[in-house]
Amino acid sequence: MCNHYYDVQSSIGFLTITANRLMSAYFRKRLIESGIDLTAEQWGVLAQLWNQNSVSQDELAYLLCVDKSSLSRVLDVMERKGLVARRRDPGDARRKILCSTPTAERLKTQCRDVAENATADILKDISPSDHAACVNVLRQIKDNIRAI
Repeated sequence: MCNHYYDVQSSIGFLTITANRLMSAYFRKRLIESGIDLTAEQWGVLAQLWNQNSVSQDELAYLLCVDKSSLSRVLDVMERKGLVARRRDPGDARRKILCSTPTAERLKTQCRDVAENATADILKDISPSDHAACVNVLRQIKDNIRAI
């Protein structure tokens, strides 16, 4: 019989949070070693913008699973760094459209290379089928939570 209050080491929530923290720190380290001053959060924003070309601030918050105020703070920093631009939506002046800047575009290939190499390090000794299963489970968890 276990005398623990709650087995956090078997909790998918605890494991995903701590794995995410470790992956983010590792990725940040690799970015810095490559001369790129980005956090994992900022990389996530840019990766979405590079994939979408432009997106509303509300849509980006949804895609990144963050609240609007947290995203706004990240975007403020990125705007000061010259990485993102916020524009008014011509169809709705209350809505902001985000896009990457030429400064961010110059980092695109280098960031992708760092991300691919860091991911390869992180997934070392994990089979492609286990990786695919993990991705599928995490996607389903996100879908389940969004449906609640």
